Amino acid sequence: MTVENIKYHLKIIGEGKPAVCLHGFSENWCTWDFIRIEGYQMILFDLVGHGESDKPFPGKAYYWKNIVKHLHRLIQQLDLKKYSLLGYSMGGRIALAYALAYSGEIDKLILESTSYGECGWINRFQRRRKDAKLAKSIRRNGVEWFNRYWSGLGLFATQAQLSQDVIEQISARRLMNRTHALANTLHGSGQGTFPCLKHQISGLSMPVLYISGEYDMKYGQAGLEFRKLNPKIKHEIIKGVGHNTHIEDPQAFKKIIKKFLDKERT
Repeated sequence: MTVENIKYHLKIIGEGKPAVCLHGFSENWCTWDFIRIEGYQMILFDLVGHGESDKPFPGKAYYWKNIVKHLHRLIQQLDLKKYSLLGYSMGGRIALAYALAYSGEIDKLILESTSYGECGWINRFQRRRKDAKLAKSIRRNGVEWFNRYWSGLGLFATQAQLSQDVIEQISARRLMNRTHALANTLHGSGQGTFPCLKHQISGLSMPVLYISGEYDMKYGQAGLEFRKLNPKIKHEIIKGVGHNTHIEDPQAFKKIIKKFLDKERT
């Protein structure tokens, strides 16, 4: 599928009601390998610069507004009128911005371990500077360095408990990336560039589920904040896992989202 000369890769799995799924930074559609939801057709996109989608050199392709716009064009090409939307981490931020822009099309929204963006001038400036420093390091040191650095973050410490096979799969997905694409993504869609959507959370009209891991304190707190901003948002915490709940405990993740998706809207 192509939008404005950028080719996008996607995988469609299962049958039933459509659910569009967005992966996190440096990941691709294969992150959802362990997730199959009976009664739902999962539409798994590789975002620009990731997986088998194009990795253009111009930075504008990676700007969050363009990603949201292109995603909508892709969904229009699939002729989807009403669908649920699931996003993990960076993909969760994209899903949130998308749901606010095209709320009439979204049946239900699921956000996994994500944020509404940095708020406040100082916080945003500091985050942009941090992302720019990482982008420079990636360009200088290469993808193998990035894989070691990223997997060593405390955010992913609980993944050390995964089987060696799953750890190697995660590593292989990261190594598929290209330095310019990772750097451009940080500049165009990083938390310091992404808008602060805090004050729009209360306006979400569709049912929303926020999922976080027991050991992911940062995003567990984010889930509490989402719920304070909009009491209709449901927050589920999966026991014994960290940031990437759908990989660390896919069975619990599937059970939670199926129950949420199956529930009739009131």
